[in-house]
Amino acid sequence: MHTHLIYKLELPSPDKKHEPQESLNIEREGSFIIQIKNPEQPGRSQFRGLSNKRKAKFPAHLQGEMGHLSYHPADPPDLLNYEGCEFLLISASDDVEAELGLELKIEEGNDVSCSDLVKTFGESSSTDALLKGTWV
Repeated sequence: MHTHLIYKLELPSPDKKHEPQESLNIEREGSFIIQIKNPEQPGRSQFRGLSNKRKAKFPAHLQGEMGHLSYHPADPPDLLNYEGCEFLLISASDDVEAELGLELKIEEGNDVSCSDLVKTFGESSSTDALLKGTWV
C-alpha cells in the first residue's frame, strides 16, 4: 500500500513567467509517492534522519499503525501534522491524468484573491513576495 501526493500549481498562472519553478524543476502538476518515516525504527543507511530529541512523537494509536515498518504510507494524513515528522517523496509522474485517471482542476481567472494559499495566509501576512517576488 502507498499514498500519492498530487498537486497542480495555481500560481503563477500558465501564461506568466515561472522562473523559480523552472530552476527547481517543478512541473505544473505532478504526483509523488509519500512515505512517513517511523521514528521508532533505526535508519538503515547513511541518512539516519533527525536526532532522537527532534524526531516526531506520534500518539500511541498512530505509532501503533506503523508497527515495525521503517516507512509507512501517509495514511492517515494526520501523521504529517506532527513536528519532526520525516517523510520520503518518490517521484511518480508529472502527468496525473494519465497515471491515476484524475483531472486536477484549478480556478481559472486573474483574481489571485481566490487562491487557497492567499486565503490561508493573506490575512496574517503580506502575500506580495508570493505574487511579485523576484528570483535571485
